[in-house]
Amino acid sequence: MAPTAAPAQNTAATTQLFLPLVSTSATDSIFGIEMARLDAANGLGLVTTSGTVWVRRNALRWRDIEPVRGGGYTWDNPQVQVIEQELIRANELGLRVILIVRGSPTWAVAPYDSGCAPINPAAYADFARFMAALVQRYSAQPYGVRYWEIGNEPDAPISPDNVYGCWGQQDDPYYGGQAYGEMIKVVVPAMKAVNPAIKILNGGLLLDHPYIEGDPSTNAGRFFEGILTTSAGRYLDIISFHTYFYYNLPGQPTHGPSIDWRVAYLRDLLRRYQLPEMPMIRSETALLCYDVTPECRWAQADSVGRMFARSARDGMLATVWYVYDNDSFHNTAMIEPGSIWVPRPTYFAYRHAASLLSGSRYVGPIPGLSAAAEGYLFTRGTQQIYIYWTDATYDIDFSIPAPAGASIECTIRDGGPVPCAAADGSLSLTAKTSPAFVTINP
Repeated sequence: MAPTAAPAQNTAATTQLFLPLVSTSATDSIFGIEMARLDAANGLGLVTTSGTVWVRRNALRWRDIEPVRGGGYTWDNPQVQVIEQELIRANELGLRVILIVRGSPTWAVAPYDSGCAPINPAAYADFARFMAALVQRYSAQPYGVRYWEIGNEPDAPISPDNVYGCWGQQDDPYYGGQAYGEMIKVVVPAMKAVNPAIKILNGGLLLDHPYIEGDPSTNAGRFFEGILTTSAGRYLDIISFHTYFYYNLPGQPTHGPSIDWRVAYLRDLLRRYQLPEMPMIRSETALLCYDVTPECRWAQADSVGRMFARSARDGMLATVWYVYDNDSFHNTAMIEPGSIWVPRPTYFAYRHAASLLSGSRYVGPIPGLSAAAEGYLFTRGTQQIYIYWTDATYDIDFSIPAPAGASIECTIRDGGPVPCAAADGSLSLTAKTSPAFVTINP
């Protein structure tokens, strides 16, 4: 016997949460990836045929360019030279690079003896001059960098050198967010004075749990609020945050929950501090595999359509799969790291979703769909695009309108064709675990 479906009104209330923001907007593409290196050796060749528009790169390090305070900028540093060549190539390919800047020199984080710590307020002006110099150099051709992310996961605690931002301080009610906000207020005006057209992102928030009032152990969830208390929110153009799901995590669907609580959480903070809606980028996301199994690999591919369709529903400016070219973080590569011309199932799922959803307009949930399934309608010109799936352990049958004489194409997750034919103005479909697509051209 099939399990009882959740009440339909609960699903409707959930899916309508974000509709007022996104129902009137279209995007050229929300599809993005992060790469360890933006070069052919790391698989850039397949990126160019994947439908990718956004590429995140971590990172230019301040200490590589200004190791000695006031000693000038060492643009000839070998690491810097490598990144410069990557930026040139990405710009030639028309990719939108989100460039992370982190890695403060030791003189800028004193008295901390750490490779990853908050910048000392006495060095804010130095950092502002440095960031202005970066914008002067890299927002111009041949680099063309427009999107700048200041740090990465600044709500992570102080630690030895790593890829984090490390402004987090447990004994601070705002976990270091206010200090980060004060830095932003000094640095961003210097950057915008050089090029007002650039876009500034906060360092992508780890934000692995919300703040619970009265529970100091959750202070990390208050980091973004700390930024807002300093009035630094108006200096940011885009809110950046991270979302990860774990394969087969007890208590959640295999491919992750339908609703990412972070979206409403951050927007609620903006409202509370009387700030307007701001564009958001989910700058890291993936379904993580603790163990490398065929089942988890296929589940990752099944998660791709879900993630990007939901991102469009939530009004994301972009969503970035982490990480494209290696398995360093719980086995998420879209290509075989040792054989870059061999795509994994996630690559094909990503490419197909990008080919159909890029340039589309999100309309809303598929009308009349059972609460045990999930699906959304998009339009691109006169074309209608449906994506649907179920997290139930059984298939869900449903139907959608299909005008007489329309051209209809049905495809599975990776783009393979599926026979389908309308009858009497209706197209019968079956939602399964893997996302499927229908395109209707009148």
